[in-house]
Amino acid sequence: MDQSADSKQVFQSPMAYVVLFYLLLLAWTVGTLPVVYLKFRTIGFQSVWIYASMIGFVYAYTWFWSLGLFYRISLDSEGRVTLKSLRREFQVSAKQIASIEGSRFPRGFGFVRLKLPRESGYLFCLRMTGDLEAILQGIRKKNPLSMAVRI
Repeated sequence: MDQSADSKQVFQSPMAYVVLFYLLLLAWTVGTLPVVYLKFRTIGFQSVWIYASMIGFVYAYTWFWSLGLFYRISLDSEGRVTLKSLRREFQVSAKQIASIEGSRFPRGFGFVRLKLPRESGYLFCLRMTGDLEAILQGIRKKNPLSMAVRI
């Protein structure tokens, strides 16, 4: 937990875990694209262009969603939560977080789900550390009405 002058708490997922996730996603993409291409090449793209576009949409949406997974969370003394992903940085008040769900896997492996206004955010989590637990408890303290599951 990094403590700065304004008492900001910060948790960042281990970069090896984040890199491994994206390498696996890249391997999945690179491994399946040639198979899909060969299948469509044998039957012809003109006759099944709608299927090709749907499969292309699945790849694009998977990457778009995956690049939005948060790898860093911080909570400042005013209750402002900042979430950072490869695609964007998102700021929200702790009072706007409706629920926090820990991973279903043992010891916090996987993702922590935060129910944000109009969407859900997923935070990479290799294990529940003191830093992350302190931030999640801080959010719960600022917003006692938020639901908490498996944290």
